[in-house]
Amino acid sequence: MTRQELCEARISTAGRSVPGRAHHDYPAQADFVRRHVAALGGWLELPDLASSVEALVAHDDLKLHIEAMVQDVAFFRTKRWEGLLAFGLYRVTLYALTRALNATSVIETGVLHGLSSIFILQAMLESRGRPRLISIDCPSTYRDGPSNRDGFTDTLPPGQTPGWIIGDRYRDLWDLRLGRSVELLRGAVAQLGTLDLFIHDSEHTDETMTFEFETTWPALRCGGLLVADNIDANTAFFDFSRAVQRVPFVMPRDPDQRVPGGSGIRFGLIRK
Repeated sequence: MTRQELCEARISTAGRSVPGRAHHDYPAQADFVRRHVAALGGWLELPDLASSVEALVAHDDLKLHIEAMVQDVAFFRTKRWEGLLAFGLYRVTLYALTRALNATSVIETGVLHGLSSIFILQAMLESRGRPRLISIDCPSTYRDGPSNRDGFTDTLPPGQTPGWIIGDRYRDLWDLRLGRSVELLRGAVAQLGTLDLFIHDSEHTDETMTFEFETTWPALRCGGLLVADNIDANTAFFDFSRAVQRVPFVMPRDPDQRVPGGSGIRFGLIRK
């Protein structure tokens, strides 16, 4: 495949590979999200988790911000969403966890467009204290292709940089650091000291995931959470959960993201 064909393929598949696409049955999607967040809240004994979903639904300003940011970006075929729960169980859960934990010290690896980041940052705006999110990302540019070695092919739109969807909306809360997590994560952990929440969504290889888990787990406060996306890429998350003697909670993929023969699982978390 030529570079031009690859570029055209990225645009033609953007409606599938880019998060936050429109749903044909939004009520069913919303019910799916609410049910699974409520189940997680019961497991964590966090009654505020379910109510955080309703708090998110009320933030029409966030939906309007995202729509405005993607309006002139051809890479995103979807320009309007019926509601914020259309952005998927993973991002809604990140918002709900950040809000329910009153998390003010958070590190995430993997940014790309910044959709997950913006849900975390929205919750941080509502927190008490002086919140800070450090995001580490090795850019997957449109011109050069994916920077990761895990088989995932998503890239940034032409001319865009990591977190472009965030704009200036949350800049006071956000610290973006460009490079590989194996080079930057230890410094970020040392700077924040104690973490409320760590989120892995960078390169989904056994080596990188294990490094990130082993680096951040000691810094998590008692009751803090480690969240990992795409945990079916390998066994690193489950291996680490056994190593620290924690039972993980596993969350499914959104119904429209499931593929024949796939595991059906999306992300998981363990509590310190």
